[in-house]
Amino acid sequence: MKKISAILISTFLLTSAFSSVQAAEKSLSVWKNGEQIKFSESAPILEKGVTYVPIRPLLENLGLQVKWDEATRTVNGTKEGVAMSLKIGSTNATANGKAVTLDEAPKQIKNVTYVPLRFAAEAAGYQVSWDPSLHQINLTSGQQQSEGSQGFLWKIENKGNTVYMLGTIHTVDKTIYPLRHEIENAFNVANYLGVEIDFTKVVPDELNKLITDVSSYKDGTTLKDHISAETYNKVITFLKENGLPENSFDNFKPWFAQQQIGTILAAKQDLDEGMGIDMYFMGKAINTKKPVIGLETFESQYQVFNNFSDSLQEKLLLQFLDPDSLPPSASEMSMDDILKVWKTGDEKTLVEFVDALRWDDEYFKGMQTDRNIAMAEKIKGYLNSDNKETYLIALGASHYSGDTSIIAFLKNAGFKVVKQ
Repeated sequence: MKKISAILISTFLLTSAFSSVQAAEKSLSVWKNGEQIKFSESAPILEKGVTYVPIRPLLENLGLQVKWDEATRTVNGTKEGVAMSLKIGSTNATANGKAVTLDEAPKQIKNVTYVPLRFAAEAAGYQVSWDPSLHQINLTSGQQQSEGSQGFLWKIENKGNTVYMLGTIHTVDKTIYPLRHEIENAFNVANYLGVEIDFTKVVPDELNKLITDVSSYKDGTTLKDHISAETYNKVITFLKENGLPENSFDNFKPWFAQQQIGTILAAKQDLDEGMGIDMYFMGKAINTKKPVIGLETFESQYQVFNNFSDSLQEKLLLQFLDPDSLPPSASEMSMDDILKVWKTGDEKTLVEFVDALRWDDEYFKGMQTDRNIAMAEKIKGYLNSDNKETYLIALGASHYSGDTSIIAFLKNAGFKVVKQ
């Protein structure tokens, strides 16, 4: 895969503000092992964080025989090694010989029986995951599941509180899933999910207003007034090569134009912001009604870039436009390398990736050191509270690596950090 710059690495490992938040406009779909399940006119619905689907087409697609008992208003699904039973209006169900209490009861809508998708799919032996960017639920059979990506997971305990710290990638492809059991279990036992930005509470109109406010000039100047003519010509060339109008970025500050270009480049490499590991767990939090905590905000992440000097902003932009401007430390990196490091849990190479971010002191301080200090303070608050609660803190992997990482600050504060 094409080599990428240290700046693009930061998009995947360090910053989450540019992940997709447009899922609300897309219809809900369900996929099994990469193929969409068709529900005809009775489409899946989402209510209070629970996905309901018509039970007959779902179970038949999963290979089960379906029987309806009108007298008891009960649905039974069976195949070799699998048996489930659900009753309309009741949260009591059975799955493979065990009694189960559902979060929500099956219901009938226009004579179609709808059931909670997660219960039915997991009882049939499928792993369920949520892709927020596509508004899509993916079912993966046991045959399709691998040992699981190793990732980066640490644990701290103090005063009866437990904090699991998960280093994530914000932009990935499908090969990153499934995740190993220890990572999934950390989410399952946590009382709270902590992320850089809580996408579950996004108000699109407010976000669009914020983006407009921080990303564009208000003094009558445009992009070409703040960068060299040579760099601006490279912007025009990039836009033409991608079929976009030459003035597409004129109203943007250099740092925001750089982020837009990064999104285009990521799409060309078959990467998906919505499949990112933090987005994956936010989807699970919605489905399980687990509270989500944002350690940062859209505004705080945008302001990091907005406060960069004009010269640094142009450097950020130029690194995407001119491969010859890449620092030597980034010249041998590719997205395949990053995905491999995460899948194998290669902490040594992760440190090398973080070192590649030191190409500019101003950049490293704003993107790494200052943010890590602020987030480490919040984690210390969770560990020192009297609440005796458990947290899974899922942040870009770079925040947990190196001598100015969150882990380094917590160790210096006297906490014992254990690799999981």
